[in-house]
Amino acid sequence: MKRVAQFILVWLLAIEANAQIINSTFDQFIYNRSSVNERGLIYWPHLREADVMYCWRVERMIDVREKMNILMNWPKNPLSHVLQNSMSEGYLTPYFSDSLDRVMTIDDVTKFTSDEKVSFVPDDPSDPFGPGHDSIIQIKLSWEDGIKRYKIMEDWIFDKKESRFYSRIIYIAPMFIKTVNGTPAGEIPVCYFKYHDNTGADSFCFRNVAVHQELYNRSNDAARLTYDDFFEMRMFSSWVYKESNPFDMRINQFDEFKTSPVNALIESDNIKKKLFEYEHNLWEF
Repeated sequence: MKRVAQFILVWLLAIEANAQIINSTFDQFIYNRSSVNERGLIYWPHLREADVMYCWRVERMIDVREKMNILMNWPKNPLSHVLQNSMSEGYLTPYFSDSLDRVMTIDDVTKFTSDEKVSFVPDDPSDPFGPGHDSIIQIKLSWEDGIKRYKIMEDWIFDKKESRFYSRIIYIAPMFIKTVNGTPAGEIPVCYFKYHDNTGADSFCFRNVAVHQELYNRSNDAARLTYDDFFEMRMFSSWVYKESNPFDMRINQFDEFKTSPVNALIESDNIKKKLFEYEHNLWEF
């Protein structure tokens, strides 16, 4: 009888151990997944200047609160988390401007994403009510809470050699809601990340990181997407807020659109329509 009781006890412990193993791996999947980590970057085909028949530069805004873009806020791997961690670990190089010619430091980025609060500091620490001075204190804020939109610049190119009209993203910039003393003080680009480098000389661009960053797939959990798929297949929704113009101004900076946001959105759609019609008018039916 004692031997039977020992056997039952061992059997129950084995079941519990197996259950713990299954539960601990259930969130990750019950099989080893390595396709995303082993995936290689597919470089863009070489493009000669002589083959560029048409090129038009536009800047777009992507809002993660839109239905098409909520994948960018996937709790397990949000884009803001990917950018911040990759930059901190040295896999992404931040730049000050869209010229991508001046590198920022981590301290520079932290300053942009910190709340500035004015605090009174007494000259004599033992006398808190005595004379003193105001000091600005930097409080570091979370990227996930402060970033709701991303800005991208892209060129729309017609390649006459391939008879193909396509876009090429140049940079991606997270837009951070800056606060001062807890009050929102406007939205500014934290920094600019180079999207792609076809020369291979600079490996610290967005695509090199994005190709190994998993993204939720609405259709199949066994075929996770990556952020590289998301942008290269243009699975996002956006609106145009600037196009090439002689004044280098955004749409809402022109006099006819300053006081009418609705007309500015209509103009944004007109720019999209213009790009579509350009390609359409190249062909004969």
